Amino acid sequence: MDGDRQGIANRVLMALTGAVAACALWVLSEHWADPGIAPGLFVAAFGFVTGYASVALALAGPVPLPRALWAALLVVVPATALLSLAGLRYEVATEVLDRPHMLVAWAILIFFATPFCSVWAQDRSAVFRYAHLFETAWTLTVRYALAAVFVLGFWLVVFLSNELLELVEIDLLEKLFRTDWLAFALSGAVLGLALAVLHELRDRLSPFLVLRLTRLLVPVLLAVVAVFLLALPLRGLSRLFGEFSSAATLMTVTIAAITLISTALDRDRAHEVESPGLRMATRILSGLVPVLSGLALWAVMLRVTVYGWTPERWLAAYVAVFLMAYSVLYALSALSVRWTSHIRRINVGMACAVILGAALWLTPAVQVYRMSAQSQVERFIAGMAEATDLPLWQMQHDWGLAGRAALAQLETGADPVLADLIAFAREAESRYAFERDTLTVRRPGRVEELVDLMPVLPEGARLVAGDLAGVPDFRLETLAEGCRRLLPDGRAGCVLIRGAFMPNAPAEAQGMILARIDEEQVQVTYILHGSPEQPRLRGAFDPVREAWPTLSTEDLVAALDGRFTVGPSGVQALFLGDDVLTPGD
Repeated sequence: MDGDRQGIANRVLMALTGAVAACALWVLSEHWADPGIAPGLFVAAFGFVTGYASVALALAGPVPLPRALWAALLVVVPATALLSLAGLRYEVATEVLDRPHMLVAWAILIFFATPFCSVWAQDRSAVFRYAHLFETAWTLTVRYALAAVFVLGFWLVVFLSNELLELVEIDLLEKLFRTDWLAFALSGAVLGLALAVLHELRDRLSPFLVLRLTRLLVPVLLAVVAVFLLALPLRGLSRLFGEFSSAATLMTVTIAAITLISTALDRDRAHEVESPGLRMATRILSGLVPVLSGLALWAVMLRVTVYGWTPERWLAAYVAVFLMAYSVLYALSALSVRWTSHIRRINVGMACAVILGAALWLTPAVQVYRMSAQSQVERFIAGMAEATDLPLWQMQHDWGLAGRAALAQLETGADPVLADLIAFAREAESRYAFERDTLTVRRPGRVEELVDLMPVLPEGARLVAGDLAGVPDFRLETLAEGCRRLLPDGRAGCVLIRGAFMPNAPAEAQGMILARIDEEQVQVTYILHGSPEQPRLRGAFDPVREAWPTLSTEDLVAALDGRFTVGPSGVQALFLGDDVLTPGD
């Protein structure tokens, strides 16, 4: 009976803790833009309340609630101080809360530090023991995931109940949940209750099943990675290098591989994978991960070479370096006899390194805004970038004090075009508005720029300024942006292929323009010029597939290399790989 009472009391306390935490978050949301609160104070309050609620609820259960409440301070107080310190980089401190890479670093710091704190609160001598850290980390992850699912289920039941009662014209629930703070409080209470119950069921609901199922994915990922690496030399590197999304994909796969390897090796030798096939697959995957992380780092650095540094590229490079360290250490361990024990020790050391790296990101030791801004200024001064290529709006609105200082530096002795663009960047409320409003500034010389940038095929064909007379500003800007998205080999990201695609005009008066619209996709536009109502622009249609195709960067490379033909397909068409391109209606 005493045990039942203790269990009920623990559930009530956890529910109250969750409700109080959620109400505190509601109070913060209500005062998000309150001018009466100092921005620095609000950042500190946001960091403390959000972090404390997350860590305290995570610790409670394995750690008695009173001890969990004060132990959480060991993680949350330093994390809050670092977030407040990061806010000093901005003219208004609350701007830091709108910067995803800052919040990601802060969240990673808390996420990796919490298992150490939980183990320390239970047994201080075991804080660096891998078995305890591994089991604690996975238990916290599974508990939180299942508790979140339970909260979603709770609100689904509430929604269905409300819909049912409305059928008999009872809207009590709807009136009840119009009170915002009550919705927050209920969500927090349900989350706390779910975490308490899940801890009570820890003997029957452990991460053991999740780990056993997850490790079965090791051979699947190994097969995919092996196929990728075998196909890479055959398919070429043009699509891989220079594309930011490719780097992100490679890093995500690397993280997945590291996670699967860790789950296969479990907490200690007694629990690690025993099947010879799974064991060998895990070891081979450990040896291959450096190739993935190396390609990811290379892809990021190639983009930096072409476009310069930005905070996002600094974050990508930062993550890629950590993944490279993980991967190289894994691969070296895979060569040793006691490779599983080595990887477990590596995981503890790298977890500490990640915590330190996330903390440094939030301190002045890593000045991503200053370094990014200086990189863009140096590119412009060196003639590697035009005024229209610079991320001026981001420097003004996203890069804090360092970005604004860089704009002031650029403004000194700036030409009229750059001065106007900086003025637009300061006034524009959004990046879209800036890019839209500066089209009139960018128009002078745009036609000449396109004539200079755009390659024309076949050899001997020409593009002159008169061919683009009458093209709307926004279309010229789109084509120019495509040409400026250089390929990894330095060639322009566009090409004009002349051909007699329509029978009523010579080949010299028409053609297909291929231009990059992002790092992966290429848009095809048919252009016809030479009469008063022209040029006429329209999309390209594939009559074989009956679709309006969007090509890939590989298709653009093939076109620039001359691997295309122009021939009949009902009408004249551009044959490029598997695509048949004709002027659309």
